[in-house]
Amino acid sequence: MSAQPEASNARPSVRALGLLFLVALGLRLALLFVLDAPRAAESGDPWNWGHETACLAQSLVHGDFYGDPWNKGTGPSTWLTPPYPAFVALHLELFGGVSRATATALFVSQSVLSAATCLLLVAIGFAFARPRVGWVAGWLFAIYPPSLWHAVDTVWDTTAIAFGVALVVWIFLRAARRERVGVLGLAGLAFGALVFTNPAPASLAAAFGVYVLATWRDRASALRGLALFGFTALLVCLPWMIRNARVLGTPNLRANMGVEMRLGNNDTSTGRPVPFRYHPSHVAEELDLYRKLGEKAYGDDCMARATTWIAAHRAKFAELSLRRLQFFWVGDPPTFDARREGDLEARADWKAWVKFAAFGLAGAGALLALFLARLTRAERLFFGVALLLYGLPYFFTHVSERYRFPIDPLVLWLDAALLVRLAKKDDART
Repeated sequence: MSAQPEASNARPSVRALGLLFLVALGLRLALLFVLDAPRAAESGDPWNWGHETACLAQSLVHGDFYGDPWNKGTGPSTWLTPPYPAFVALHLELFGGVSRATATALFVSQSVLSAATCLLLVAIGFAFARPRVGWVAGWLFAIYPPSLWHAVDTVWDTTAIAFGVALVVWIFLRAARRERVGVLGLAGLAFGALVFTNPAPASLAAAFGVYVLATWRDRASALRGLALFGFTALLVCLPWMIRNARVLGTPNLRANMGVEMRLGNNDTSTGRPVPFRYHPSHVAEELDLYRKLGEKAYGDDCMARATTWIAAHRAKFAELSLRRLQFFWVGDPPTFDARREGDLEARADWKAWVKFAAFGLAGAGALLALFLARLTRAERLFFGVALLLYGLPYFFTHVSERYRFPIDPLVLWLDAALLVRLAKKDDART
């Protein structure tokens, strides 16, 4: 079912936006106090606190090079791209290294980004001329348990990339609406910055492309605009690609795809990563091989081992891929989750059940919304391609709930569109 929204120059109320931001931020700061996640930084060990992110950040603070992702003296790296580790490094520099104060400051900063994401969802609603959907999406994200959890407990770029996705989508929609090649090229700079921060959202380029081709009246201008969009995005990433080619022998933004394939495809695979058996951070033999081969060659070796295993276990690989698809969209009940938080098993942890319920309902609702919500053809294409392509790499490697979170702003926006539709409110007329 489709709806044709009317063009609108209306803007959201500043007072209402302020209330949404303050409520969202207050909830996150309250949870930060309840969970007391900063206690994990009291040991002063970057690996135990923030894994690769904190170790790479520490290498930036020391000023020797960008690398050493496991704090084991392994040298230059592109295991992660530098923007988010640099963000963490800034907190390390300002608050005295890995400490409770640093962790608290980082989680407060992430809470601000998470609360700001709520506002961007409202703005996306206005950009689509669907203000009611935008407001519902903003409030949904404000109370969405995974968004609260990641803001105050996760030392990865999870929250920052979710904010970046929402920001870039809003910038893109405003640029696309003007149907000018140069403006779309400027939007490409924002997209390039997002991809440089984390390459996973690069798949959104296809969603942007189909939206422009479906909405611009001049097909030739649309193609020129998309070409310029991609070129300016590439320009942002190019310096890091050149650095990687010179230092590590690969122009890729990151060099660990083979490792991810190996972690998810082996004799012990369940669909989730198994780092304790196959990862250089946990296995001495793998670390020795990494040192011997170097990061790129080690990744290539892992890819070869993974593809060899897949060729010998095709049926198992197909089964695992379906399991990973399920993990990505609806999660797995804590009764089947072997992970632990301290001495507490997932099945006995109420937080795990809350996160599972919210994660699964949000994912299922978004998929339903693609068929039931009042969307135009261009909107349906945009969201459908964005959601389909973003998850594909994880279906072949391995899945954790936080891997989907960067597109959860779009997931929640679709959930809001479905709720508005079920409430029988024609958002195009508000």
